[in-house]
Amino acid sequence: MMESLEKIDLHMHSNYSDDADLPVAELISRCKAHGITTLAVTDHNSANSVAEASALADNTLRTISGIEIDCTFDERNYHLLGYGFTPSDDFSQIHRNFSELQRKLMPKKIEALRHYGFIVDEDALTELAGERIPQEEQMAEVILADDGNKNNPLLLPYRSGGSRSDMPLINFFWDFFGAGRPCYIPVSYPAMEQMVDVISSNGGTPVIAHIGANIKQQYQEVLTGMQKVGVMGIEVFSSYHSPELEAWLYDFALNQNLHVTCGSDFHGHNKPKIEVGQCCYNASQLTAIRRFTDSLTV
Repeated sequence: MMESLEKIDLHMHSNYSDDADLPVAELISRCKAHGITTLAVTDHNSANSVAEASALADNTLRTISGIEIDCTFDERNYHLLGYGFTPSDDFSQIHRNFSELQRKLMPKKIEALRHYGFIVDEDALTELAGERIPQEEQMAEVILADDGNKNNPLLLPYRSGGSRSDMPLINFFWDFFGAGRPCYIPVSYPAMEQMVDVISSNGGTPVIAHIGANIKQQYQEVLTGMQKVGVMGIEVFSSYHSPELEAWLYDFALNQNLHVTCGSDFHGHNKPKIEVGQCCYNASQLTAIRRFTDSLTV
């Protein structure tokens, strides 16, 4: 992104997400240091950051309420972003349901990892996670740190100098727990249409997140179907998208009267190559993003 352009980042995570590091205040300070003027904290299935982020807004930084919800559309799991909503117990219920599901899945994830010969120290995992539910990236961190796994050849790509060592923890997650991967555990989340209704009924705007991270083809067919169930925007500019995909998504969004958004998907040490404000758009594309943020009241 050209340095002179306004910096907007509408997708980032605080430690209200089980897989991210920074408290809201530290995250906001980081954004200010990077010159971001408009942001949304979009924690996984949680709106707990909204009040804190709102309180930290000032005349140099606007904060927008945000959330990222796991949901299912056409038998495949996606992430749905919600913006500009008023927090209510609807979002608290989403968080409670998701947390309970994650607690039930955790033993299955550990069992799947052990099936492939990984030593998983559950005490170390619990200590690392603290009060939060351990995620796959934390499992990877514990596995990589355990001397009992030092000779496991499956871990070579994630160690220093390996082909997947640029972001070893999130790469481990994608390689072992992504759809169709060795430790993948099928799970159904709430229907996208239902989550669209929750966001909309609380005054918000539903936007599909980083679709390039979920599918690699048939974008038009999938996005058209999502539009029919009420999705109103596309996260066009994402750290997961190639410039070619961003260009296609941008043109598609404009042609379909869908909102255009951008987001880094900053987490912290789980994704060390991704920094806040890491969104590549030009001046005309920024105008479309600003048109979206200006349409929000919260």
